[in-house]
Amino acid sequence: MEKLVLFIPFIPILIAVLIGFLTNKELMPKVSILFSSMVALLGLFGTFYVITYDQPIYGFGGFLVFNELSAILVPYVAILGLVIRKYATKYMWDEPGYKRFFILLNFIFSAIYLLVMSNNLIILALAWQLMSFSLYFLVSFNVQSKSAVKNGGWTMLTHKAADLLFIIAVVLTYKTFGSFELTELSQKWLLMSANPIDDPTIYAIGFLFLFAAMMKSAIMPFHLWLPYTSEAPTPVSALMHAGVVNVGGILLNKLAFLLLLTPAVLNVAFVMGLVTAIFASLLMLVVSDIKRSLGYSTVGQMGYMIMEVGLGAFSLAIYHLMVHGIFKATLFLESGSLIKYARHDPNIPKRLSYEIFWEEKTNYSSKTMFRTIALFTILPVIIFAGVKFILSEEFFHFNAAIVILAFAWLTGTQLFLSFFKVSKTDSIKVVLALLSSFIIVLFTYEMIGLAFERFIYGHDALLFYQAATLNVTIIMSLVMLVAIMIIGWYFMYKQHFIDVPKSEKRPNKIKWLFYKLMAKESYFYDLFSKYFKIF
Repeated sequence: MEKLVLFIPFIPILIAVLIGFLTNKELMPKVSILFSSMVALLGLFGTFYVITYDQPIYGFGGFLVFNELSAILVPYVAILGLVIRKYATKYMWDEPGYKRFFILLNFIFSAIYLLVMSNNLIILALAWQLMSFSLYFLVSFNVQSKSAVKNGGWTMLTHKAADLLFIIAVVLTYKTFGSFELTELSQKWLLMSANPIDDPTIYAIGFLFLFAAMMKSAIMPFHLWLPYTSEAPTPVSALMHAGVVNVGGILLNKLAFLLLLTPAVLNVAFVMGLVTAIFASLLMLVVSDIKRSLGYSTVGQMGYMIMEVGLGAFSLAIYHLMVHGIFKATLFLESGSLIKYARHDPNIPKRLSYEIFWEEKTNYSSKTMFRTIALFTILPVIIFAGVKFILSEEFFHFNAAIVILAFAWLTGTQLFLSFFKVSKTDSIKVVLALLSSFIIVLFTYEMIGLAFERFIYGHDALLFYQAATLNVTIIMSLVMLVAIMIIGWYFMYKQHFIDVPKSEKRPNKIKWLFYKLMAKESYFYDLFSKYFKIF
């Protein structure tokens, strides 16, 4: 009975074939939603089986497996797919190519399921390829738009480059380790990790897989394909930002034991993720298109995910990509309505970038308020230390804690400011609300992250933190945390707790030059368009 779960990757292909024979337009989404509901139920059953019997489900000669990672991701992808299909039923109704859209949508879901459940590098490579082609046709769905086709070409170019690196890595893996089966390879890699490895071929394999994952996950400098796919239908954007862009993190989790042998690869992943998180977050503030802004937001979050992998927090990266996927899919599905509203109402609120870089601030002096802010700057660090001590004392030996705290605080702050207007008269309430959100996010990440860690990797999870080799002392960690808190809270105090009167003065010249550089996206797009005129 449990073997039925292994048919999940093939059900979307069946849906696509059935839709191809249908002539009644109303039946197409109904068929897609009906069979997708079956996929969701099978995924939940598979998760129940793996948790209950504590063993994976193998099938098709060992080519596919429903293991702990699949038990987490397959229901997530299935439920997400149901929501996107339901939304697309009405959203795409008046668009030409309605049938073509649902056929392509099901092909890309098949690729995602196949990638998650593959237990063989050949099957993984096939899923990798199928995803590239399906994504290209969905991104360039509006064939009458030259810019959509051009940006689809950029997407295809980046993904095919990732495919090439992936195939080379697969060939080298087979020549080096003599197997394509991931279960067997993981056991070999785990045994080999007991001793230091100096084989340059193994490091080459690790870097090839890492850069292939970075290209698929839009990590800088391979990020341009994601923000510039904004002309894709909104359901496609939701799928890209909640599913497709996550495959880099999924791949690195499937190859986690290989990265035990290559600590330098983890270090590079951390640095690239850090640069991406900072740079993309700045770009997100200044671009004028709402979908492109969300695109850079996703790029920044993928930077955080790669940082977590670089620190050895593989299971936390899985939880991160799921939470971010749900949040970003919701934003994209809402953005279609917002764009439609904005076209009819010119009174759109000013962007944060305008307030930061253009409007001059008047100084507001309040020693009591500043002391209050300083007090609540230190409290999150104390709370963090207490939570870490209660949940996992040994975790302090690894500096993944720093990233978790920074992300928890930034996420809570961002969510709060997304829904509430702030002024100096409400500062105390704001501080308390932000602190509460920080505690909630921190406890959630810690508890669920640790649960995922034990479920997916068990006791082997500690090996990943040791392999990351970026450990710091407790004192250094706390100093860095205090610095993060002080800078963050001071920025919030200056930008959000002060009522800003209108001013006719010109902006600061340095600020304005920096703003223009960011607004032009550091000329990445211009350079690529000039020197790579392929499409």
